[in-house]
Amino acid sequence: MFDVKTMDEVKNIIQLNFTAIENQVETVDIESALGRILATAIYSSDDIPGFNRSTVDGFAVISSDTFGANDSIPAQLELAFEIKMGEKPTYSLKKGQTASIPTGGELPQNADSVVMLEYSENYNDGFIYLSKSSAPGNNVVFRGDDCKKNEVVIEKGTVIRPQEIGAIAALGVSQIKVYRKLRVAIISTGDEIVDINENVDNGSKIRDINSYTLFAGVLEAGAFPARYGIIKDEYENLFAATKKAYEECDIVIISGGSSVGARDYTYRVIENLSESVKNDSPGVLVHGIAVKPGKPTIIGKVGGKAIIGLPGHPVSAYMVFKTVIVPLIRRMKGDKIYYDIIIDAYMKFNYPSNHGREEYLPVAIVTENGIVYAEPVFGKSGLITNLVSAQGFIHIKRGQEGLLKNELVKVTMF
Repeated sequence: MFDVKTMDEVKNIIQLNFTAIENQVETVDIESALGRILATAIYSSDDIPGFNRSTVDGFAVISSDTFGANDSIPAQLELAFEIKMGEKPTYSLKKGQTASIPTGGELPQNADSVVMLEYSENYNDGFIYLSKSSAPGNNVVFRGDDCKKNEVVIEKGTVIRPQEIGAIAALGVSQIKVYRKLRVAIISTGDEIVDINENVDNGSKIRDINSYTLFAGVLEAGAFPARYGIIKDEYENLFAATKKAYEECDIVIISGGSSVGARDYTYRVIENLSESVKNDSPGVLVHGIAVKPGKPTIIGKVGGKAIIGLPGHPVSAYMVFKTVIVPLIRRMKGDKIYYDIIIDAYMKFNYPSNHGREEYLPVAIVTENGIVYAEPVFGKSGLITNLVSAQGFIHIKRGQEGLLKNELVKVTMF
């Protein structure tokens, strides 16, 4: 029988039993670093930028020369020279002088601000007339404003995004050290499951949906998926496949066989594998979650690695994967910060929910007259095409009797 845990209990069990796997590091080019976890902090070898530069097209000035300037009484400054992009100025500004400067150009010595081109007039008499005063630092990025020499620019454990890649490039770094990708094994079980290329016209077989759905989900979660094939409902074969996957991967996901039927072997496999490893592994931590869909879920720990038994029904398997396994992958990857995309929407119509357990309800997002609605996607948990119509899901708490039409809800986007 199931020893059912609540979702909060399951999350706490994951927090207590699994930590980031940081033991292997590899070097990658920054072009290949998107989504990877930084294994060492990155320091700046120089001040960035390495010079005081203008943020606008205009005129470099000694700011005190512009104090009080306005449309009626502009500041009259001698046009001393022109600063060109990518060239270091060879002259210093003197009191009463200005120099034209492009966006990104280096300020000359003594200049401390820039007046935008829009506030200038040039009558070709050797002077520039500025109708706006400028305070020190206006329209200027000073040397080291971005980062100082020897400063930590990106912390160890950071998930690399496009903006981190840009910052790394600014430092002149082309390769970085990252943790190797978490390796996740996927095993599909069931006598009725066949490869997607096989004929199912006789009606007694179904194609292997879960392996491919989970493969894509693992990729999306930033880990490396490895399919270990379809295993028939035979204990010895499932044990051998799981043991091999366990030895080669960090997480093993077994789709199907997680219930309590006579031929549901996942529980036994985890327990016996734990005993064979002989390193004080706890084995099965969770067998059953008070959630719809996904009650038969199993979570096990063997030698610091996770072995998961998911329900065989595709919708149940995917919803548990999104709500339980993806957070587990993030934790074992070492992700420091991760935000789900959550939007507000109004319920399209009433939805009853009184199952004595939490529910994750797939919904379609529709917009009518500028109002965003969440429309429940109905269907049995064996019908994967139901999820194709869904863009997200609503978390209905245990004991909540349902949702009312036009009730404001939070939708976690897929």
